[in-house]
Amino acid sequence: MKYLASIILIAGSLLATSVFAEMVNINKANAEIMQKNLKGIGTKKAAAIISYRTEHGEFKKLEDIKEVKGIGDALFEKIKADISLDQGLSVEGAAGAEGKASPEKKAEEKLTKLEDKAAKEEKSPASKATEKVE
Repeated sequence: MKYLASIILIAGSLLATSVFAEMVNINKANAEIMQKNLKGIGTKKAAAIISYRTEHGEFKKLEDIKEVKGIGDALFEKIKADISLDQGLSVEGAAGAEGKASPEKKAEEKLTKLEDKAAKEEKSPASKATEKVE
């Protein structure tokens, strides 16, 4: 039982870090993705990013985003760890070049695997013998 509680706590922490650790593909992301996942990016700045890349083509390096009106050094420093040129979120629930699942889906899959493992270990004879020794 202690093992199951530990698994649930670990899974919860994975969910929290997975949700906030997802990259945003600034060459493919729509405005909604940018607004939801990049601090300091609202409606106008997301629209400006999309407008800039439509007019000038894809960003070649992360720093190029500073060419977008309203994105200076301070905002770039705030978002640079969360942006990418070729991987990460690009459309709602999808992940662009890498084809990764959404963070919520990843966390759910990890939690399911951990729960399954815990259930199997609770039923195994070895775990019952360990419990008797304790």
